[in-house]
Amino acid sequence: MRYMDTETGRHSFHRIILPAAFILSAVLLLCAARRLDGFAQWYSVTIYPLIVGSAGRLFGLLPFSLSEILCSVLPLLIIADAVRLMIHASRRGDRKLTAVKIFLQHVFTLASVLLLLYAANCGVNYYREPFVPAEKLESSEVSEEGLVSFCDYTAEKLQDCYSAEAAEPPAYPEGKALREKAVYSMENLSETYTELRGTYPAPKHLTYMSRLFSMMGVSGIYSPFTVEANVNGEMPGLEQPFTSCHELSHLRGYMNEGEANYIGWLACIGSDDDAFQRSGWLIAWSYAGSALRQTDPDAFTSVYEKLPDGAIRELEDNYLFWHEHENQASQVQDKVNDAYLKTNGQSSGIQTYGQVTDLMLMWYSDQDSSK
Repeated sequence: MRYMDTETGRHSFHRIILPAAFILSAVLLLCAARRLDGFAQWYSVTIYPLIVGSAGRLFGLLPFSLSEILCSVLPLLIIADAVRLMIHASRRGDRKLTAVKIFLQHVFTLASVLLLLYAANCGVNYYREPFVPAEKLESSEVSEEGLVSFCDYTAEKLQDCYSAEAAEPPAYPEGKALREKAVYSMENLSETYTELRGTYPAPKHLTYMSRLFSMMGVSGIYSPFTVEANVNGEMPGLEQPFTSCHELSHLRGYMNEGEANYIGWLACIGSDDDAFQRSGWLIAWSYAGSALRQTDPDAFTSVYEKLPDGAIRELEDNYLFWHEHENQASQVQDKVNDAYLKTNGQSSGIQTYGQVTDLMLMWYSDQDSSK
């Protein structure tokens, strides 16, 4: 008993005071982001880039996803710690209650570190200034006529993507080529949008967790704990370029999912890689075409008939992939993600992803007016 009490007293700073300081720091950061005007924007363009340029760059050198490894190792380490403490207590004749107390202190420390990493590398950025000023989006004319016109324009772009002399369009890049092209596409986009300039650690393709992501209906995720952009490596090729760029946009501090979709789409259609461009226009049709089908089914049918066979085949294969993986787990994940986004200031929840349609229509209107 004396040993355990001595150990507890000797490490009280590390087990109680330091974790409490981490939690307090996280709470102060999140409160400042919500309450202090300009703080989140200042943090996202001043402090956060330093984190990406250091920790993000360092972990980006690893050929595997560190966050994926931690998801497997941490639970095992927690279990091993509990077993170790119970065995240690039994051998010394100490009360097991003391071992449980120390174990809970360890869990408390781990939770405090994760909370601080979340706040510093993600939470504050939810309250930064939007990529597209709200007043600009509100002043943009989003009409049914504009939606039909954009869908028609998208169909024309897809016709160009499949009009090459080759029997099949270029294959989507994989592995290292895909990661490098995604980074290059984002860096290329940053030449137009200077707010996107900065360090881009290569996105990581998940290995064994991709199957879990597919079952949950998740195409990618940004890990604030390791500052990594992670992509489901199992999903169809058409989503790979777009999702890679989407997740990389989070590394520039843009956490709004609709804006991340928009940035990822801009990076794809502006890429010099034909497969990336095809991915961007297929994604554009997925969102805009779905909106048109709901508002004007007849117009949707008319435009849909203009899609090349290759595009229809890819879109159908993509739909079937996600439909086959739809289950109770994916429905639960949707509810959790919806609640998470609403908690972080995105009042539309998972519907925020669909806001990319309005942003694409705004972009199309700007392009049309500049001609």
